[in-house]
Order: sequence, then C-alpha cells, then structure tokens
Amino acid sequence: MPNTPSSVRPAVPGPGGSQDWYRIKNAMDAGGSPVAEIRIYGDIGSWGITAAQFVEELSAIDAPEIMLNLSSPGGDVFDGLAVHNALRSHRAKVIVQVDALAASIASVIAMAGDRIIAAPHSQFMVHNAQGVTAGEASELREYADFLERQSDNIAAVYAERAGGTVKQWRKLMDATTWFFADEAVAAGLADEVGKPERQTEDDRAIAAAWDLSVYNYAHERREDAPAPLIEAEAPPATSPAPVVELPAFDPAAFRAAATAALDPMPGYQPEHLRSLMAGVAGDAPAAPEPVRPAAPYVPRPVDQAPAADPQEVAVGCFRSLFAGVANDAPAAPPPAAPAPTAEAPQTVYVPEPPPPAGQVVADYLRAVMTDVANNAPAPPGAPQPEPLVPEPVQAIDPSAVRRALWEAEL
Repeated sequence: MPNTPSSVRPAVPGPGGSQDWYRIKNAMDAGGSPVAEIRIYGDIGSWGITAAQFVEELSAIDAPEIMLNLSSPGGDVFDGLAVHNALRSHRAKVIVQVDALAASIASVIAMAGDRIIAAPHSQFMVHNAQGVTAGEASELREYADFLERQSDNIAAVYAERAGGTVKQWRKLMDATTWFFADEAVAAGLADEVGKPERQTEDDRAIAAAWDLSVYNYAHERREDAPAPLIEAEAPPATSPAPVVELPAFDPAAFRAAATAALDPMPGYQPEHLRSLMAGVAGDAPAAPEPVRPAAPYVPRPVDQAPAADPQEVAVGCFRSLFAGVANDAPAAPPPAAPAPTAEAPQTVYVPEPPPPAGQVVADYLRAVMTDVANNAPAPPGAPQPEPLVPEPVQAIDPSAVRRALWEAEL
C-alpha cells in the first residue's frame, strides 16, 4: 500500500544526537512582555515524535506572542501541515524567523507566521511532495496521482501567503527552487531580511548540523541551484478587433440617393401629413415654464400709510379687550352630579313548598263534608243551628290525591 509522502531520506537525529525536533519555553522580550519561544531544529515528525505532541503543547501557551525560530530540512507532509494549521489558528501573534534553512515542508510551516523574517544568508527551498511505495502498476499510478494532489495543496499554501497562483508555484516546485533571504522576500515567502546578529556556539553548531547530501534534493544548497525564475502569469490573449471594410464610393448611387431624398414620396398628400404632424405636436409634452424669480418685498413707505378711522380703531380695541377678558375668565363649574343612591334590594319570590299529599286529601274531605252538612235539611223540631262558614274548596292536584290514597293503602 502507498506510504505517507515525505522526502526519500533516512531519519537523521538533531544536533548533538537529540531525538526531538522542537522545543517550547517561556521567555520575556526586550520590553519585559511574556513571549513563548519555539525552536524547530529538526526533521519534522521524525524519531516517533509526531505533530500531535507539538499541537498539544502549543495549545497550552497563553503568551500574547510566539517567536518561532526555524531551521529544518523538512519532513513528513501531514505533520508539517498540522503544525502550520495549529500556528495559524493560535490566538497569539506568531513571528517566524528562518535562522538557516526552511526546506520542503518546513517552508510551509514558515508560511504560518503573521510576520516572516529571513535571517541573513538563510535559505528557503520548495519542491514537490515525495514518497516511497511498492505495489502493482495500478497502485503506483494511484500513488503518483496522490502525490500530485499533495503538491497542489502545498502550492496553494504558498499562493495564499506569498501571492501568485498555484500554477506558478507548481513550476517553481517542479524545478526544486532555492531562495536566498533577499530572493525569498522578493518572491513573497518572507516579509523582511533580519538584521545580522552575533551567533552563539549553539547557533553555529545547529547551522552546521545538517548534511544535506543524505536528502534526495535536486540541489544540496542555494549555491548549487540556479537563480529562482519567477514568471509573471501572462494576461489572457485577446482577439483583435475586427476590421470593418468600408464600401467603395459609387458616385452614381450617391446621386440617385440624393435625388430620391429630394423627390416627394409616392402618393404624397400634404394635408394628411400636416394633420399627422399637428397630432404629434399636440400630444408632445409642453415645455416647462421658465421659473421666474420672485419679486423682492419692498415695504410701503411710512409716509404713504393710509389714515386709520378713529371709530374703527376704538371698536377694534374694545373687541380685543372683551375677547381677552372672556378668554381669561374662569370656566363655569360643572353641575354637581347627584349622590349615588343605594339600589333597593331585589325581592326574590320563593314559593312555599306544597303541603303533604295526606294533608291535601284531609282538607279536601273536610271541605266536602262541611258543604254537605250545610246543605242538609235540619230535622223537624230541631233548633236551627248556626250555619257553618263554608270553607273554599281548594284546587286539587289529581296526582297528589292519587299518591295520598296510595300511601293510605286505600
């Protein structure tokens, strides 16, 4: 199966035999502000130390500024892209200084800086993605297409940061182009060339640590490579404007056209044409009237003021006085509203409950017997009794009488 694209070279330990390719520490700048210092001085992602550890330590940095010193021959493409994106997305301002070499994927990491400084005599190198694979012809073709896509992706990083197009950067990558510090600034890979500083013994050891002969680069250093050829993209070709050929002048045709223009049209009727033109003139909008400037106000001379009638002056004076008094007089108080009276309570009629059914029947029988006794003739010789007061026969509810009889079991 295809392997991860990287340069065809053995993994080389860092200066002094160290097996780490980066170091992060906290420091202070010249003004006493906190700054995080990162040194990438090794083969990116080599010796089992991948970008995952770098990104984890980078996320813990709270300093407002990161100073990244870079000197690397390159390394694993995907680890380098992970480092690039982690630096781009960090909240701190990132300043990248290429101390000696930013080659291959290390030059992509350099593009993550908000400000990129090329140290004097430092070098950049761009080339296509490389890798090693084995397999059938179809697998090799697939891996070749894979490397082409990775190279286009890397060229897009250069175009985004340095300008130009992916096509232009692919040409430079095809030629394995090396840049000195000033050439990198001209190409847009760096913003400025740094000021010379006195190197320490560690810096000189780091600069001399890389034996580029073990790397599969087209050239081992900028001195062995041709000057960068940065071609400006030619503007799209435009087709020339078509040439309009004028017809040859024919005097006879010109004379015939002039004669036809002077002759009236066939069936020419002057009155009809005049009426048509009058209609067009009538429908045409009228021309706007010119705006005349307003006449300036000239006050009437005092000596020409008309004489006022004394009677009218007096009437007007009294009228204004009476109107003022009427306006200043207090308004008449509103009529007092009658005091609210308590509403009489509403009488609610509650019918009395009907008497029991047995009582109704007894009252009815008593009334009937009283009526019979009053109407019966007295026995002969018996004293005439006082007539009983007849009791009115109340209206009987048949259902009540029926229920009373049922209760009496009659």
